[in-house]
Amino acid sequence: MNPPQPERRRGGPPSDPNDDVLGEIFLRIPPDDPAVLVRLSAVCSRWRRLLTDPDFLRSYRALHGPPPILGFFCEPNVCSGFIPTTAFRLIVPSRFVRWLPCDCRHGRALFIHVPASSQLLAWDPMTGAERLLRVPEIWSYMSWSASVFCAVDGCNHLNCHGGPFRVALVGTDFWKPTIAAVYSSETDAWSDPTYIGPPNFIFMPRTPSVLVGNTLYVLCGRNSILEFDMARMRLARIPTPFMHNMDWGETCLVTADGGGLGFAAIEGQSRLHLWSKEEATDRWNHSAVKDLETLLPRHAISSSIELIGFANSVRVIVVKTLAGVFTVELGSSERAKMVTTRSEIVAAFPFMSFCTPDHSRARLPPPG
Repeated sequence: MNPPQPERRRGGPPSDPNDDVLGEIFLRIPPDDPAVLVRLSAVCSRWRRLLTDPDFLRSYRALHGPPPILGFFCEPNVCSGFIPTTAFRLIVPSRFVRWLPCDCRHGRALFIHVPASSQLLAWDPMTGAERLLRVPEIWSYMSWSASVFCAVDGCNHLNCHGGPFRVALVGTDFWKPTIAAVYSSETDAWSDPTYIGPPNFIFMPRTPSVLVGNTLYVLCGRNSILEFDMARMRLARIPTPFMHNMDWGETCLVTADGGGLGFAAIEGQSRLHLWSKEEATDRWNHSAVKDLETLLPRHAISSSIELIGFANSVRVIVVKTLAGVFTVELGSSERAKMVTTRSEIVAAFPFMSFCTPDHSRARLPPPG
């Protein structure tokens, strides 16, 4: 005769699943709410060990693909320069009073010092690591654009924090050659500049750039794009697609479906045209038209729609209207998402990163 089984305690907590089951559950938590994983890691030491395990974090980032947009660095400086779109919050240093954003990519943000414009600040908002860069004197009195990007060969850019980075600087003037150089965090030095003849165009301050492989693209006026091949240190000028009555603020460089260079422009009040550039030629193919009337709220449709930012890896364009700022996914028919009701913003740089418990300086608002 079998001995009687011990009576189960009624109302007691169920036994914890094993680590593999817990890990599978944690893997499926969406990354667009950064508070969840960080707060789960505070439940107990066992959960924190699982959630900070390097193998788990690699699997989590690989499963969910490109990092989510946690917020936007904006010009002019509003909300301490950062508008969050998730629970993630920055602890903004006091030095930000005189710094304006000029780029954000691969987990880092880049700022320009005003009014002198003689220094750049590369900053990792997730870890707090920062580095000051002095702009070479050759760029004095020129119009220039700066871009930051990861320098790790073969990186998938899912967790670029702490590694080496580079900053590309391109400057031009109506009467001087256009120049470009690259800063390396590993050598703490700028490369020798490369040149191209006077182009008779000028950059708008803090113009969003697009990175395709080792080539950086910056929009210059309504009909020119500057191409900077950083592997071969070569500059070239390529034309934009032709459109009648195309204004500066109504155009933006994007990545095309498939990964090449793309171009976006507003026509009329609500039609967003998209082009893709053929590789190794200056030919553009008209690829799509998106009707913003079906994506934006009715009260946001007007004659003053502008394109003020772009998130490379997720193909999200930032649209400014009189009703505020919205994001539109170029590869989706989903409705636009509201970023802010502030309509004075002229540039928005998306900050994309996984907010996971291994980043101890990640800041979240208190529970409740």
